[in-house]
Amino acid sequence: MPRLSPGWHNGWVSALIGLHGFTQAGRMFDELSHYLPRHIEAPDLPGHGGSSDLPTTFESVTSLIEWLAAEEPPVLIGYSMGGRLALRYALERPVERLVLISAGPGIGDAAARDDRRQSDERLAATLTDDGTEAFVDQWLANPLFAGLGKRHEIWRAVDRETRLLNSAQGLASALVGFGQGTQPYLGDRLSDLAVPTLIVAGADDPKYVAIARSMHAAIKDSQLAIIEGAGHAVVGEAPAELGDRISHFLYQ
Repeated sequence: MPRLSPGWHNGWVSALIGLHGFTQAGRMFDELSHYLPRHIEAPDLPGHGGSSDLPTTFESVTSLIEWLAAEEPPVLIGYSMGGRLALRYALERPVERLVLISAGPGIGDAAARDDRRQSDERLAATLTDDGTEAFVDQWLANPLFAGLGKRHEIWRAVDRETRLLNSAQGLASALVGFGQGTQPYLGDRLSDLAVPTLIVAGADDPKYVAIARSMHAAIKDSQLAIIEGAGHAVVGEAPAELGDRISHFLYQ
């Protein structure tokens, strides 16, 4: 079985399950869990960490969630790539509540989606040629993650080392299997979502702020939280405030 964070259900009926971002692992939610009344059960998603050999398919993700949920509708918290996977799961299977962080429904234009798929395939080939370390350093240099520079150098070193535990082949497979060029567009199904949903974006991430506002308008039972002073990597940049927002949403 994949690696799990400690704290099985903590006596609650429904599991609180976290789906991490690309190049990360389930442990990315450990710090956030300190600010919540319940521990987040967070598997390493296919292609990552202890699940690097699992097929990078939505069916594999579904199996992980259902195994953790233990036949009860879970509460899903998804960040970035994990947010897209959580949204798709919630559109197809019972969920108690849904939290989407720096996540969107995918790419609506078919031509643009195909371009992204081809771009991800080229990037995956570069990843396997250059190795995990070179790719992770290039990935973290993306302006999307500039906000992580505010964290202490020890925190950033641990974050980097965690990402380096991923294999190049596993990440390449995840990039292709879970990329926005491969995933079906979900935007035209948002009005069908009938579960309480919290949509979160960092105020310094204007692209995803716009996406969050659009999703909030489309999902009937949704709340919007814009975290000031944070960018795309909200979970790492502002865990305390994010924890407060999620706690209020879960227990209001």
